[in-house]
Amino acid sequence: MDWKTHLKNRETSTHFIVEGQLPVSRLKESSYFIEKELHIGTDLTRAEASTLLGFHFHRGHLAIARKPANPTLHDFVKRTGTLVILPEIADPGNLGTIIRNTAALGGCGVILGKGASPYNAKAIRASAGNLFRLPVRQSPDILHDLQELRKTHTLIGTSLSQDSLPLEQVPHITQPALLLGPEDFGLGPELESHCHHLSHLPMSNAVDSLNVASASAIFLHHLQTKLP
Repeated sequence: MDWKTHLKNRETSTHFIVEGQLPVSRLKESSYFIEKELHIGTDLTRAEASTLLGFHFHRGHLAIARKPANPTLHDFVKRTGTLVILPEIADPGNLGTIIRNTAALGGCGVILGKGASPYNAKAIRASAGNLFRLPVRQSPDILHDLQELRKTHTLIGTSLSQDSLPLEQVPHITQPALLLGPEDFGLGPELESHCHHLSHLPMSNAVDSLNVASASAIFLHHLQTKLP
């Protein structure tokens, strides 16, 4: 394997890079196939790593791994916990933090539409390697997935619309799926029309909303405590 080319490319259709001791450690604990593990000072110098990666690299560990098969919708049906659906999250830092929150707060997996890749190095760092502990589906057609998931899950969309309920008024749900909208404009009418419930977090001091990653933690914790 030409591992130097993989480092330069960072992410391809088949491979991705993992940076840092904790993410690499969690990668090694997972079922992901590792093509090569690299240690700064043994396999290459910090300067060589920085040149290949295109930025100043200050961590001590790197790994090149293969992307797994994309999970199917059926992979989520029998899993317990909240399923998180992200139709379009642009920032890989937000994406990675939401994946970490999902793993920490009892979520069963994540389904992605457009936007940042979960295999982006920044997303993996923000997830603290928890990407490797959850099924993450990259949907080729998010609206089709929502139509199918309505048959098995109760879809809750985060929304500031007039039909939206405060989070504490959302009823108990056995198979919840939480939709979180893009950072700038949230869920649109078409996505909201697929939801069984719309919900929001009441705000104080004239603040209209929270960062999407922060909001995800509050929604996930609330839904986890309401599971039977």
